[in-house]
Amino acid sequence: MSAIILAGGKSVRMKENKALLPIQGVPLIQKIGRNLEHHFQEIIVSAQSAELFDFLPYRVVKDEEPGQGPLMGVLCGLEASSNPINFVIACDIPEIDVPFLDRLMGYTNQYEIVVPLSGENKYEPLFAFYNKSVIPRIKDLLNQQTRRINRLFPLAQTKYIPLENTGWYYNLNSSEDYRRYVKNKEL
Repeated sequence: MSAIILAGGKSVRMKENKALLPIQGVPLIQKIGRNLEHHFQEIIVSAQSAELFDFLPYRVVKDEEPGQGPLMGVLCGLEASSNPINFVIACDIPEIDVPFLDRLMGYTNQYEIVVPLSGENKYEPLFAFYNKSVIPRIKDLLNQQTRRINRLFPLAQTKYIPLENTGWYYNLNSSEDYRRYVKNKEL
């Protein structure tokens, strides 16, 4: 299995590159990579600029068409992956609950997509597993100018797993989210 870290976003709400925010003395993306290293054979960073992440020991792949959103990042990461099963995580999710990751992983041989569900129709598509078999369907969606990842779910064999015990789950979308996370880590 491979892990794909999506780091191609514009960080509009954060107003600075989320992937490079310092967490415990290292850039956030490096912390995420270290968390993944013991669980995956390969780690890929999907980004708009390879040079920005040349300090990382991981392969960086550029979006084929920048500005097309995370679905393009997922596509480029899947195409670059050496493995059929891939865990996709956004560069703004600093923590990984290993038992939950293992639970998701347990369904990857039966389903093309395994995605957490954190409420009614509230998916976490950037903390999910994707099989390379969905590549043609992603291309079809992008050709139709559809960029929402959740539009892929009904087109694939998808397993939804309730996201429970979410005290570990942070999504650092804004400066306030980042400050709150750093403050909680210091306690």
